[in-house]
Amino acid sequence: MNLTKHILVFGILLSITIWVNAENSAEPTTITIDEARGRVRILETVYLSSLQSIHRNYFRDDQKLPVPSRVLEDVFFSVNSRNGIKSRWIAVNTPAMNVEHKPKPGFESRAIAVIAANKSRFEEVKNDVFYSARSVTLLASCQRCHLSAEARQNGGRRVAGLVIEIPLKNTTTDEGNEGSNKDNK
Repeated sequence: MNLTKHILVFGILLSITIWVNAENSAEPTTITIDEARGRVRILETVYLSSLQSIHRNYFRDDQKLPVPSRVLEDVFFSVNSRNGIKSRWIAVNTPAMNVEHKPKPGFESRAIAVIAANKSRFEEVKNDVFYSARSVTLLASCQRCHLSAEARQNGGRRVAGLVIEIPLKNTTTDEGNEGSNKDNK
């Protein structure tokens, strides 16, 4: 099976799993911060494991294939649209390779400051939305595109960020600001 077929099969299986789970579960009108945090951990595990697997098994510098992070953006789109969440990559301490990866003002700007300071995670709750950002270490294969040879030689930990937003309510009936802020290492 070639790479395209593997990715297609992976995407179909993931989509079917998401669809079946969405169809078979009655979503509560509210979820707790702990439930949102648990969902974020599951999504992070799936996204980052998939990213590493795609990089390790399929991506080769000598082939003209989409980079693994771009392939996962298609998965983000499917998961986001079916579950009412938002997932995206953000640049932290390397140049954004895609203008869409530039951090947005607010939560994302605060998150990159924390992640760039060697923290692995930053969380916030505001207006009934649970915001989570975690660091994603850029491997040597990632750095070849993100950094010049000189910048790679200067060393230091190079990271991107994975941002996930999960609404705590299905309907926006309250305008409260929880103001909870977590900064975990």
